[in-house]
Amino acid sequence: MNLKDRMTGIDANLDDLQSGIEAGSRAADTLQTDTTKFDGVVNAPLLRDVVRHVKDLQGCADDQRAAMHELREGITRLQQELKRSDGAVRALPVVHANRQRP
Repeated sequence: MNLKDRMTGIDANLDDLQSGIEAGSRAADTLQTDTTKFDGVVNAPLLRDVVRHVKDLQGCADDQRAAMHELREGITRLQQELKRSDGAVRALPVVHANRQRP
């Protein structure tokens, strides 16, 4: 398997991951919409807890979208760098764990 095939596989996995993130976000939105329909039917503390959890889920989905965007940008930059260097990958500099900070 060459580098181009690997990058294509990574892109496909990112697409699948993004689909999952979007599905989770839609589910949270639907839950929020459905929860408002129960206002007055379900006791208030339970309703507040559900709304709080939905907001937490929506926040997580937003964080995942941002991380996905960053990851896609990083992969795009890597692909561009690999094209410029004809596929040659330079080794990362070695960082010494016991090096003291200034």
